[in-house]
Amino acid sequence: MSRNLKRVILLLSCTFAGLICGTLYLYSSYSPQFSQRLGYTASQSSQISIWGSIGMGVGAPISGILIDRKGYTLVSIIGFILLTSGYYIMKKQFDTEWANLSVSCACLLVIGLGSSTINSVSLKCCAVSFPSIRGVATSLPLALFGLSALFYSVIASVFFPNDTSSFFGFIMISIVLIFIACFPSIYLADCEHQSKGSTNNTPVSAQPQLPSTPKAHVKSPRTTTSEINIFTSFRFYQLFVITGMLAALGQMYIYSVGYIVKALIIKESGTSSSLSILIQQDQQFQVGILSIANFLGRIAAGVLGDIVSQSFNKPRSLLLFIPAFGMTICQIISYNIDDCTELPLVSFMIGFFYGFIFCIMPIITGDIFGMNDFSFNWGIISMSPILPSYYFIKLFGKFYDGNSTLDETNGSLVCTIGNLCYNYIFKLTLVVSISATIIVLIFNSGDSIFRRKKAITSLPLASPTNLFNEKAS
Repeated sequence: MSRNLKRVILLLSCTFAGLICGTLYLYSSYSPQFSQRLGYTASQSSQISIWGSIGMGVGAPISGILIDRKGYTLVSIIGFILLTSGYYIMKKQFDTEWANLSVSCACLLVIGLGSSTINSVSLKCCAVSFPSIRGVATSLPLALFGLSALFYSVIASVFFPNDTSSFFGFIMISIVLIFIACFPSIYLADCEHQSKGSTNNTPVSAQPQLPSTPKAHVKSPRTTTSEINIFTSFRFYQLFVITGMLAALGQMYIYSVGYIVKALIIKESGTSSSLSILIQQDQQFQVGILSIANFLGRIAAGVLGDIVSQSFNKPRSLLLFIPAFGMTICQIISYNIDDCTELPLVSFMIGFFYGFIFCIMPIITGDIFGMNDFSFNWGIISMSPILPSYYFIKLFGKFYDGNSTLDETNGSLVCTIGNLCYNYIFKLTLVVSISATIIVLIFNSGDSIFRRKKAITSLPLASPTNLFNEKAS
Protein backbone atom coordinates (compact mmCIF):
# COMPACT_ATOMS: atom_id res chain seq x y z
CA MET A 1 0.00 0.00 0.00
CA SER A 2 1.43 3.41 -1.01
CA ARG A 3 2.18 6.05 1.60
CA ASN A 4 -0.35 8.48 0.09
CA LEU A 5 -3.12 5.88 0.27
CA LYS A 6 -2.23 5.17 3.91
CA ARG A 7 -2.46 8.88 4.68
CA VAL A 8 -5.86 9.14 3.00
CA ILE A 9 -7.16 6.15 4.96
CA LEU A 10 -5.76 7.64 8.18
CA LEU A 11 -7.49 10.96 7.52
CA LEU A 12 -10.79 9.18 6.82
CA SER A 13 -10.41 7.04 9.94
CA CYS A 14 -9.79 10.07 12.16
CA THR A 15 -12.68 11.87 10.48
CA PHE A 16 -15.22 9.09 11.00
CA ALA A 17 -13.98 8.51 14.55
CA GLY A 18 -15.28 12.01 15.18
CA LEU A 19 -18.76 10.73 14.36
CA ILE A 20 -19.01 8.73 17.59
CA CYS A 21 -17.61 11.60 19.68
CA GLY A 22 -20.57 13.90 19.07
CA THR A 23 -23.27 11.59 20.44
CA LEU A 24 -23.13 13.52 23.72
CA TYR A 25 -25.01 16.37 22.04
CA LEU A 26 -27.91 14.04 21.26
CA TYR A 27 -29.03 14.38 24.86
CA SER A 28 -31.35 17.30 24.12
CA SER A 29 -33.24 15.20 21.55
CA TYR A 30 -34.22 12.50 24.05
CA SER A 31 -33.83 14.25 27.43
CA PRO A 32 -37.54 15.19 27.86
CA GLN A 33 -38.62 11.59 27.16
CA PHE A 34 -35.84 10.13 29.32
CA SER A 35 -36.71 12.52 32.16
CA GLN A 36 -40.45 11.90 31.89
CA ARG A 37 -40.00 8.11 32.08
CA LEU A 38 -37.74 8.36 35.12
CA GLY A 39 -39.68 11.20 36.77
CA TYR A 40 -36.97 13.88 36.58
CA THR A 41 -37.74 17.62 36.58
CA ALA A 42 -36.26 20.09 34.08
CA SER A 43 -33.71 21.16 36.70
CA GLN A 44 -32.66 17.55 37.26
CA SER A 45 -32.44 16.97 33.51
CA SER A 46 -30.25 20.07 33.22
CA GLN A 47 -28.07 18.71 36.00
CA ILE A 48 -27.54 15.49 34.02
CA SER A 49 -26.46 17.44 30.93
CA ILE A 50 -24.05 19.49 33.05
CA TRP A 51 -22.19 16.30 34.00
CA GLY A 52 -21.82 15.52 30.30
CA SER A 53 -20.10 18.87 29.81
CA ILE A 54 -17.90 18.23 32.85
CA GLY A 55 -16.85 14.87 31.42
CA MET A 56 -16.08 16.45 28.07
CA GLY A 57 -14.01 19.19 29.68
CA VAL A 58 -12.16 17.19 32.32
CA GLY A 59 -11.43 14.35 29.92
CA ALA A 60 -9.57 16.60 27.49
CA PRO A 61 -6.46 17.43 29.57
CA ILE A 62 -6.35 13.98 31.17
CA SER A 63 -6.48 12.22 27.81
CA GLY A 64 -4.14 14.89 26.45
CA ILE A 65 -1.41 13.93 28.91
CA LEU A 66 -1.82 10.25 28.02
CA ILE A 67 -1.76 10.95 24.27
CA ASP A 68 1.30 13.22 24.46
CA ARG A 69 3.19 10.66 26.57
CA LYS A 70 1.81 7.23 25.57
CA GLY A 71 0.33 7.66 22.09
CA TYR A 72 -3.11 7.05 20.61
CA THR A 73 -3.78 3.34 21.08
CA LEU A 74 -4.41 3.15 24.82
CA VAL A 75 -6.53 6.31 24.90
CA SER A 76 -8.67 5.14 21.97
CA ILE A 77 -9.51 1.87 23.73
CA ILE A 78 -10.32 3.68 26.99
CA GLY A 79 -12.63 6.09 25.15
CA PHE A 80 -14.41 3.24 23.40
CA ILE A 81 -15.06 1.40 26.68
CA LEU A 82 -16.33 4.55 28.38
CA LEU A 83 -18.73 5.41 25.55
CA THR A 84 -20.31 1.99 25.21
CA SER A 85 -20.65 1.45 28.97
CA GLY A 86 -22.30 4.85 29.43
CA TYR A 87 -25.00 4.18 26.85
CA TYR A 88 -25.48 0.62 28.07
CA ILE A 89 -26.31 1.77 31.60
CA MET A 90 -28.58 4.56 30.33
CA LYS A 91 -30.50 2.02 28.27
CA LYS A 92 -30.87 -0.22 31.33
CA GLN A 93 -32.15 2.74 33.34
CA PHE A 94 -34.71 3.59 30.68
CA ASP A 95 -35.88 0.00 30.16
CA THR A 96 -36.28 -0.80 33.87
CA GLU A 97 -37.43 2.71 34.91
CA TRP A 98 -34.53 2.82 37.34
CA ALA A 99 -34.80 6.43 38.53
CA ASN A 100 -31.46 7.29 40.10
CA LEU A 101 -30.22 10.80 39.38
CA SER A 102 -26.65 10.05 40.49
CA VAL A 103 -26.41 7.09 38.10
CA SER A 104 -27.83 9.16 35.22
CA CYS A 105 -25.31 11.94 35.90
CA ALA A 106 -22.50 9.37 36.07
CA CYS A 107 -23.59 7.90 32.72
CA LEU A 108 -23.39 11.24 30.93
CA LEU A 109 -20.11 12.00 32.71
CA VAL A 110 -18.68 8.74 31.37
CA ILE A 111 -20.05 9.44 27.87
CA GLY A 112 -18.44 12.90 27.99
CA LEU A 113 -15.11 11.41 29.06
CA GLY A 114 -15.24 8.83 26.27
CA SER A 115 -16.17 11.42 23.66
CA SER A 116 -13.36 13.70 24.78
CA THR A 117 -10.67 11.01 24.69
CA ILE A 118 -11.47 9.77 21.18
CA ASN A 119 -11.84 13.35 19.94
CA SER A 120 -8.41 14.25 21.36
CA VAL A 121 -6.87 11.24 19.60
CA SER A 122 -8.37 12.22 16.23
CA LEU A 123 -7.35 15.85 16.63
CA LYS A 124 -3.71 15.21 17.58
CA CYS A 125 -3.30 12.45 14.99
CA CYS A 126 -4.45 14.78 12.18
CA ALA A 127 -2.46 17.77 13.45
CA VAL A 128 0.80 15.79 13.59
CA SER A 129 0.26 13.73 10.43
CA PHE A 130 -0.71 16.68 8.17
CA PRO A 131 1.29 19.73 9.34
CA SER A 132 1.12 21.57 6.00
CA ILE A 133 -2.71 21.55 5.95
CA ARG A 134 -3.26 21.49 9.70
CA GLY A 135 -6.34 23.73 9.60
CA VAL A 136 -8.23 21.64 7.05
CA ALA A 137 -7.01 18.30 8.44
CA THR A 138 -8.12 19.01 12.01
CA SER A 139 -11.40 20.52 10.84
CA LEU A 140 -12.54 17.21 9.30
CA PRO A 141 -12.81 15.09 12.50
CA LEU A 142 -14.14 18.16 14.30
CA ALA A 143 -16.73 18.60 11.56
CA LEU A 144 -17.92 14.98 11.81
CA PHE A 145 -18.02 15.51 15.56
CA GLY A 146 -20.49 18.30 14.88
CA LEU A 147 -22.41 16.33 12.25
CA SER A 148 -22.84 13.36 14.56
CA ALA A 149 -26.04 14.66 16.13
CA LEU A 150 -27.67 15.05 12.69
CA PHE A 151 -26.69 11.54 11.66
CA TYR A 152 -28.20 9.99 14.77
CA SER A 153 -31.24 12.27 15.07
CA VAL A 154 -32.30 11.55 11.47
CA ILE A 155 -32.01 7.82 12.10
CA ALA A 156 -33.97 8.22 15.33
CA SER A 157 -36.82 10.10 13.67
CA VAL A 158 -37.04 7.66 10.72
CA PHE A 159 -36.42 4.28 12.33
CA PHE A 160 -37.06 4.82 16.05
CA PRO A 161 -39.91 7.34 16.43
CA ASN A 162 -40.92 7.52 20.08
CA ASP A 163 -38.72 4.46 20.82
CA THR A 164 -35.87 5.76 22.95
CA SER A 165 -34.78 2.32 24.18
CA SER A 166 -34.13 0.96 20.67
CA PHE A 167 -32.35 4.19 19.82
CA PHE A 168 -29.93 3.67 22.72
CA GLY A 169 -29.26 0.18 21.38
CA PHE A 170 -28.53 1.52 17.91
CA ILE A 171 -26.07 4.08 19.29
CA MET A 172 -24.11 1.34 21.07
CA ILE A 173 -23.95 -0.91 17.99
CA SER A 174 -22.85 1.96 15.74
CA ILE A 175 -20.08 2.96 18.17
CA VAL A 176 -18.72 -0.60 18.11
CA LEU A 177 -18.78 -0.85 14.30
CA ILE A 178 -17.24 2.58 13.66
CA PHE A 179 -14.49 2.00 16.21
CA ILE A 180 -13.59 -1.39 14.71
CA ALA A 181 -13.35 0.22 11.25
CA CYS A 182 -11.25 3.22 12.33
CA PHE A 183 -8.95 1.76 14.97
CA PRO A 184 -6.41 -0.10 12.72
CA SER A 185 -5.26 3.04 10.87
CA ILE A 186 -4.96 5.03 14.08
CA TYR A 187 -2.97 2.20 15.65
CA LEU A 188 -0.54 2.09 12.70
CA ALA A 189 -0.13 5.87 12.82
CA ASP A 190 0.60 5.59 16.54
CA CYS A 191 3.34 3.04 15.88
CA GLU A 192 4.85 5.27 13.18
CA HIS A 193 4.79 8.41 15.31
CA GLN A 194 6.23 6.59 18.32
CA SER A 195 9.11 5.22 16.24
CA LYS A 196 9.93 8.56 14.65
CA GLY A 197 9.37 10.60 17.80
CA SER A 198 7.71 13.99 17.67
CA THR A 199 8.22 15.41 14.18
CA ASN A 200 6.50 18.68 14.77
CA ASN A 201 7.27 20.06 18.19
CA THR A 202 7.27 23.73 17.37
CA PRO A 203 4.54 26.20 16.59
CA VAL A 204 3.47 26.58 12.99
CA SER A 205 4.95 30.07 12.93
CA ALA A 206 8.33 28.74 14.10
CA GLN A 207 8.86 26.26 11.29
CA PRO A 208 11.81 27.15 9.03
CA GLN A 209 11.04 29.05 5.86
CA LEU A 210 13.20 29.72 2.79
CA PRO A 211 14.57 33.28 3.08
CA SER A 212 13.91 33.98 -0.59
CA THR A 213 10.20 33.28 -0.23
CA PRO A 214 8.22 36.55 -0.28
CA LYS A 215 5.81 35.35 2.39
CA ALA A 216 8.40 33.81 4.66
CA HIS A 217 7.23 35.80 7.64
CA VAL A 218 6.22 34.71 11.07
CA LYS A 219 2.59 33.69 11.10
CA SER A 220 2.04 34.45 14.75
CA PRO A 221 4.31 37.34 15.76
CA ARG A 222 4.41 36.57 19.44
CA THR A 223 5.42 32.93 19.12
CA THR A 224 8.97 31.68 19.57
CA THR A 225 10.72 28.53 18.46
CA SER A 226 10.61 27.03 21.94
CA GLU A 227 7.61 25.47 23.59
CA ILE A 228 5.69 27.91 25.78
CA ASN A 229 4.46 27.09 29.27
CA ILE A 230 0.81 28.02 28.95
CA PHE A 231 0.39 28.85 32.64
CA THR A 232 2.94 31.68 32.40
CA SER A 233 1.36 33.16 29.27
CA PHE A 234 -1.24 35.91 29.54
CA ARG A 235 -2.53 34.91 26.12
CA PHE A 236 -3.50 31.51 27.53
CA TYR A 237 -5.81 33.12 30.06
CA GLN A 238 -7.38 35.28 27.37
CA LEU A 239 -8.02 32.24 25.17
CA PHE A 240 -9.34 30.34 28.19
CA VAL A 241 -11.90 33.05 29.01
CA ILE A 242 -12.98 33.58 25.39
CA THR A 243 -13.51 29.85 24.83
CA GLY A 244 -15.31 29.46 28.14
CA MET A 245 -17.74 32.28 27.48
CA LEU A 246 -18.62 31.54 23.86
CA ALA A 247 -18.70 27.74 24.14
CA ALA A 248 -20.85 27.88 27.29
CA LEU A 249 -23.50 29.87 25.43
CA GLY A 250 -23.60 27.23 22.71
CA GLN A 251 -23.73 24.35 25.18
CA MET A 252 -26.56 25.92 27.17
CA TYR A 253 -28.69 26.20 24.03
CA ILE A 254 -27.75 22.74 22.73
CA TYR A 255 -28.64 21.00 25.99
CA SER A 256 -31.79 23.08 26.57
CA VAL A 257 -33.33 23.29 23.09
CA GLY A 258 -35.51 20.24 23.79
CA TYR A 259 -37.28 22.12 26.56
CA ILE A 260 -37.48 25.29 24.45
CA VAL A 261 -39.31 23.32 21.74
CA LYS A 262 -41.62 21.76 24.32
CA ALA A 263 -42.53 25.13 25.83
CA LEU A 264 -43.28 26.77 22.48
CA ILE A 265 -45.36 23.87 21.12
CA ILE A 266 -47.38 23.45 24.32
CA LYS A 267 -48.24 27.16 24.30
CA GLU A 268 -49.54 26.87 20.73
CA SER A 269 -51.28 23.48 20.91
CA GLY A 270 -51.99 22.71 24.57
CA THR A 271 -50.91 19.68 26.59
CA SER A 272 -52.61 16.86 24.68
CA SER A 273 -50.86 13.50 24.99
CA SER A 274 -50.95 13.15 21.20
CA LEU A 275 -48.41 15.97 20.97
CA SER A 276 -45.59 13.87 22.42
CA ILE A 277 -44.50 12.48 19.04
CA LEU A 278 -44.74 15.94 17.43
CA ILE A 279 -42.63 17.46 20.21
CA GLN A 280 -39.98 14.74 19.93
CA GLN A 281 -39.83 15.05 16.13
CA ASP A 282 -39.37 18.81 16.41
CA GLN A 283 -36.69 18.33 19.05
CA GLN A 284 -34.82 15.97 16.73
CA PHE A 285 -35.29 18.46 13.89
CA GLN A 286 -33.64 21.22 15.93
CA VAL A 287 -30.81 18.87 16.90
CA GLY A 288 -30.35 18.06 13.21
CA ILE A 289 -30.13 21.74 12.31
CA LEU A 290 -27.64 22.34 15.12
CA SER A 291 -25.59 19.43 13.86
CA ILE A 292 -25.49 20.59 10.22
CA ALA A 293 -24.57 24.10 11.29
CA ASN A 294 -21.95 22.75 13.70
CA PHE A 295 -20.43 20.76 10.84
CA LEU A 296 -20.38 23.78 8.51
CA GLY A 297 -18.94 26.02 11.20
CA ARG A 298 -16.03 23.66 11.85
CA ILE A 299 -15.26 23.25 8.14
CA ALA A 300 -15.46 27.02 7.62
CA ALA A 301 -13.11 27.68 10.55
CA GLY A 302 -10.50 25.23 9.25
CA VAL A 303 -10.56 26.52 5.68
CA LEU A 304 -10.67 30.22 6.63
CA GLY A 305 -7.91 29.67 9.16
CA ASP A 306 -5.55 28.31 6.50
CA ILE A 307 -6.53 31.07 4.04
CA VAL A 308 -5.95 33.86 6.58
CA SER A 309 -2.64 32.36 7.72
CA GLN A 310 -1.16 31.09 4.45
CA SER A 311 -2.55 33.52 1.85
CA PHE A 312 -2.83 36.77 3.80
CA ASN A 313 -0.09 36.16 6.38
CA LYS A 314 -2.40 37.21 9.24
CA PRO A 315 -2.94 35.52 12.61
CA ARG A 316 -5.89 33.11 12.80
CA SER A 317 -7.01 34.85 15.99
CA LEU A 318 -8.66 37.54 13.83
CA LEU A 319 -11.33 34.95 13.03
CA LEU A 320 -12.45 34.98 16.68
CA PHE A 321 -14.51 38.06 15.86
CA ILE A 322 -16.86 35.88 13.78
CA PRO A 323 -18.21 33.71 16.64
CA ALA A 324 -18.04 36.60 19.12
CA PHE A 325 -20.27 38.90 17.06
CA GLY A 326 -22.41 35.97 15.94
CA MET A 327 -23.18 34.72 19.45
CA THR A 328 -24.14 38.25 20.49
CA ILE A 329 -26.71 38.46 17.70
CA CYS A 330 -28.02 34.99 18.59
CA GLN A 331 -28.80 35.97 22.18
CA ILE A 332 -30.90 38.91 20.97
CA ILE A 333 -32.83 36.73 18.49
CA SER A 334 -33.35 33.94 21.05
CA TYR A 335 -34.86 36.32 23.58
CA ASN A 336 -37.50 37.49 21.10
CA ILE A 337 -38.55 34.13 19.60
CA ASP A 338 -42.12 33.22 20.58
CA ASP A 339 -43.00 30.73 17.84
CA CYS A 340 -41.48 27.33 17.10
CA THR A 341 -41.27 28.11 13.37
CA GLU A 342 -38.71 30.83 14.16
CA LEU A 343 -36.44 28.46 16.07
CA PRO A 344 -34.53 26.86 13.13
CA LEU A 345 -32.78 30.15 12.32
CA VAL A 346 -31.30 30.59 15.78
CA SER A 347 -30.49 26.86 16.00
CA PHE A 348 -28.52 27.13 12.77
CA MET A 349 -26.67 30.27 13.85
CA ILE A 350 -25.75 28.98 17.30
CA GLY A 351 -24.67 25.62 15.85
CA PHE A 352 -22.48 27.36 13.26
CA PHE A 353 -20.73 29.70 15.67
CA TYR A 354 -20.33 26.98 18.30
CA GLY A 355 -18.68 24.71 15.72
CA PHE A 356 -16.53 27.60 14.52
CA ILE A 357 -15.14 28.37 17.97
CA PHE A 358 -14.38 24.72 18.71
CA CYS A 359 -12.44 24.29 15.47
CA ILE A 360 -10.49 27.55 15.33
CA MET A 361 -9.46 27.49 19.01
CA PRO A 362 -7.38 24.27 18.91
CA ILE A 363 -5.66 25.51 15.74
CA ILE A 364 -4.81 28.83 17.42
CA THR A 365 -3.59 26.90 20.46
CA GLY A 366 -1.24 24.88 18.25
CA ASP A 367 -0.01 28.03 16.50
CA ILE A 368 0.84 29.79 19.76
CA PHE A 369 2.01 26.99 22.05
CA GLY A 370 3.32 24.37 19.59
CA MET A 371 2.48 20.71 18.98
CA ASN A 372 4.67 18.89 21.51
CA ASP A 373 2.11 19.19 24.32
CA PHE A 374 -0.77 20.15 22.08
CA SER A 375 -3.29 17.65 23.46
CA PHE A 376 -2.66 18.79 27.02
CA ASN A 377 -2.65 22.50 26.15
CA TRP A 378 -5.88 22.30 24.18
CA GLY A 379 -7.32 20.02 26.83
CA ILE A 380 -6.81 22.69 29.49
CA ILE A 381 -8.39 25.40 27.33
CA SER A 382 -11.32 23.16 26.39
CA MET A 383 -12.12 22.81 30.11
CA SER A 384 -13.04 26.48 30.22
CA PRO A 385 -16.79 26.09 29.44
CA ILE A 386 -17.39 23.76 32.42
CA LEU A 387 -18.20 26.35 35.08
CA PRO A 388 -20.09 28.89 32.92
CA SER A 389 -22.12 26.17 31.16
CA TYR A 390 -22.87 24.59 34.54
CA TYR A 391 -24.18 27.92 35.76
CA PHE A 392 -26.27 28.74 32.69
CA ILE A 393 -27.75 25.26 32.23
CA LYS A 394 -28.66 25.07 35.91
CA LEU A 395 -30.16 28.57 35.77
CA PHE A 396 -32.17 27.64 32.67
CA GLY A 397 -33.67 24.65 34.49
CA LYS A 398 -34.41 26.79 37.54
CA PHE A 399 -36.28 29.40 35.48
CA TYR A 400 -38.16 26.69 33.56
CA ASP A 401 -39.29 24.82 36.68
CA GLY A 402 -40.16 28.09 38.42
CA ASN A 403 -42.61 28.93 35.63
CA SER A 404 -44.08 25.41 35.39
CA THR A 405 -47.26 24.02 36.92
CA LEU A 406 -48.25 20.48 37.85
CA ASP A 407 -50.02 18.51 35.11
CA GLU A 408 -52.61 16.42 36.94
CA THR A 409 -52.94 13.89 34.09
CA ASN A 410 -49.39 12.51 34.47
CA GLY A 411 -48.11 14.24 37.60
CA SER A 412 -45.24 16.03 35.84
CA LEU A 413 -44.36 19.73 35.66
CA VAL A 414 -45.45 21.54 32.49
CA CYS A 415 -44.77 25.13 31.40
CA THR A 416 -47.51 26.64 29.24
CA ILE A 417 -46.37 30.26 28.82
CA GLY A 418 -44.05 29.78 25.85
CA ASN A 419 -40.83 31.76 25.75
CA LEU A 420 -41.62 33.35 29.12
CA CYS A 421 -40.69 29.97 30.61
CA TYR A 422 -37.00 30.64 30.03
CA ASN A 423 -36.18 33.79 28.05
CA TYR A 424 -34.84 35.80 30.99
CA ILE A 425 -31.71 33.67 30.71
CA PHE A 426 -30.93 35.28 27.34
CA LYS A 427 -30.64 38.71 28.99
CA LEU A 428 -27.77 37.34 31.04
CA THR A 429 -26.11 35.52 28.14
CA LEU A 430 -26.22 38.71 26.05
CA VAL A 431 -23.99 40.42 28.62
CA VAL A 432 -21.60 37.46 28.48
CA SER A 433 -21.36 37.51 24.68
CA ILE A 434 -20.65 41.25 24.63
CA SER A 435 -17.92 40.76 27.25
CA ALA A 436 -16.37 37.98 25.15
CA THR A 437 -16.31 40.26 22.11
CA ILE A 438 -14.43 42.91 24.10
CA ILE A 439 -11.83 40.34 25.21
CA VAL A 440 -11.39 39.19 21.59
CA LEU A 441 -10.73 42.82 20.64
CA ILE A 442 -8.13 43.16 23.42
CA PHE A 443 -6.49 39.87 22.39
CA ASN A 444 -6.06 40.97 18.78
CA SER A 445 -5.12 44.54 19.70
CA GLY A 446 -2.28 43.12 21.76
CA ASP A 447 -0.97 41.39 18.63
CA SER A 448 -1.03 44.67 16.68
CA ILE A 449 0.78 46.57 19.44
CA PHE A 450 3.41 43.83 19.66
CA ARG A 451 4.01 43.93 15.90
CA ARG A 452 4.44 47.72 15.94
CA LYS A 453 6.89 47.54 18.85
CA LYS A 454 8.86 44.83 17.06
CA ALA A 455 9.01 46.90 13.87
CA ILE A 456 10.28 49.96 15.77
CA THR A 457 12.94 48.09 17.75
CA SER A 458 14.21 46.36 14.60
CA LEU A 459 15.07 49.69 12.90
CA PRO A 460 18.83 50.50 12.75
CA LEU A 461 20.01 53.05 15.33
CA ALA A 462 20.94 56.47 14.00
CA SER A 463 24.64 56.70 15.01
CA PRO A 464 27.32 59.10 13.69
CA THR A 465 29.02 56.18 11.95
CA ASN A 466 25.85 55.34 10.10
CA LEU A 467 25.42 58.97 9.04
CA PHE A 468 28.98 59.20 7.63
CA ASN A 469 28.52 55.92 5.80
CA GLU A 470 25.30 57.18 4.22
CA LYS A 471 27.00 60.42 3.08
CA ALA A 472 29.93 58.51 1.64
CA SER A 473 27.62 56.35 -0.39
